[in-house]
Amino acid sequence: MTIKKGLFFAFAAIIILVPVYIAVSSQNVLDNGKLYKFKPMAYDPFDPFRGKFLRVNYETDNIRTEFDFDDGETAYVSIGVDKEGFAFFEEAFKVAPTNGDYLETTIKSSGRNRRLRREIEAAIEEGGFDINSMDTRSCVRIKIPDNMNKYFINEDDALRAEKVMTGNRLDIYIGVRILDGEARLDNIFVNDQAILEYLAAKEKK
Repeated sequence: MTIKKGLFFAFAAIIILVPVYIAVSSQNVLDNGKLYKFKPMAYDPFDPFRGKFLRVNYETDNIRTEFDFDDGETAYVSIGVDKEGFAFFEEAFKVAPTNGDYLETTIKSSGRNRRLRREIEAAIEEGGFDINSMDTRSCVRIKIPDNMNKYFINEDDALRAEKVMTGNRLDIYIGVRILDGEARLDNIFVNDQAILEYLAAKEKK
């Protein structure tokens, strides 16, 4: 076998194996990842030219951290759960936490929050307040992976789902499965019912 043929077959194998690996990895997260309920913070309208999917957004601002991050730097964000059972992004670390689930992502914005921290600390010191009683850690904003904010759906259902998504968001939550830092959007739930099942039931009425 010539070198050119060897390179060709190696390249062809990569082309085939990479999508397979991605698919297997995604399915592993969906099968074995822990399910978390996130409240959607906003909704981007369905765009047929952008692809047949709904895009949901999460609260990604004001995530506490004790570290100085650069914009674009990798971060490991722990997952917290509030008293109502809804998940939120709790704290950003430089290395993966050893306890609990986390999301591996990148920092979208950090510099502004470091400056804000210094300003708050200076104001507290000048006013004589007890800085030790306050949480003066920096805050960062993170990027949400596409695997978390894209829900693929056919065009007919998307238009109907859009009306639901733009309605009362108190009845909606996003099911996300997380495993070893990877996250996948499992489903969108309306009144604890998967959105396609909800739409089908509503159509029968």
